[in-house]
Amino acid sequence: MAALPLALSVGCSALSSEPDLSGLRMLIPNTPGGGYDVTARTASRILENRDLTGSIEKFNVVGGGGSVALARLMRESGNENLIAMVGVGVVGAAQVDNSPWKLSDATALARLVDEPEALVVGEASPLGSAASLAEAWRANPRAFTVGAGSAVGGPDHVFAVELARTIGIDPNTLDIVTFDGAGDLLTAIIDGSVDVGIAGAGEYIDQVDAGSLRILAVSNPTEDAPTLRDSGIDLEFTNWRGFVAPPDIPAVTRNDIVDVLRTMRESDEWHDALARHRWADSFLPGDEFSEFLAAEDLRMRRTLEDLHIPR
Repeated sequence: MAALPLALSVGCSALSSEPDLSGLRMLIPNTPGGGYDVTARTASRILENRDLTGSIEKFNVVGGGGSVALARLMRESGNENLIAMVGVGVVGAAQVDNSPWKLSDATALARLVDEPEALVVGEASPLGSAASLAEAWRANPRAFTVGAGSAVGGPDHVFAVELARTIGIDPNTLDIVTFDGAGDLLTAIIDGSVDVGIAGAGEYIDQVDAGSLRILAVSNPTEDAPTLRDSGIDLEFTNWRGFVAPPDIPAVTRNDIVDVLRTMRESDEWHDALARHRWADSFLPGDEFSEFLAAEDLRMRRTLEDLHIPR
């Protein structure tokens, strides 16, 4: 009979080792319908449907292009029930706002996807390629209006800056108009208020298919659009998204969350979402993602350091 309590004890220990992710909350650093929001809610739905977690409370924290959300995350140090969707824009927002925190100060969980940036024009635009855009832009940078579907320091703005530098334009001469998301930018592209719009390659699928918009080029290879390099412009740029947690959460919790994200990433539902939204799988877990975030902080600082950005 002495062996029975031991067996029960071992069984209870095995049960208690199962991850308990029933109380997760998910912070989304932009408005509903934006790229972060769609990615986060897609992941949440699959996690819940496959019983990898309990019900996840989603909430949007808007402001500062993501810096307000980063501050909220960092002030939740040790909170193992909170995760946040992040990406290039949060890295840039921290630099623009002179935040006391960098994204690499958070607990890295996993990078999930890459999305190319797209150069988009209306159907009636005289621009027919990235090469013709570069020629017109160089001819008079101050008179050529670029619409960016993100705040200063966001992926669309940063891509515009890097593209300008690549084709020999001083970024401080640019006329870049920033919009609060691709939805607000759409009208400006269609009515010609901007000469070219920059947004995620998957954000205007319906309008491109309907013929009201044209994609001149994308910043990374996709199946159905020319790249910048196809037009002789030596630049690649990726808008990535992934999850982080507050600093100082238990290592076991971090590992459990990374494991369920890895399982989600292997599901048919996630593969379908990648195809539907034209995202590229770029899964990078744990410590590898942490190293990537540190490199992104450095890259973004170098990209933005010479710009005349109001502080």
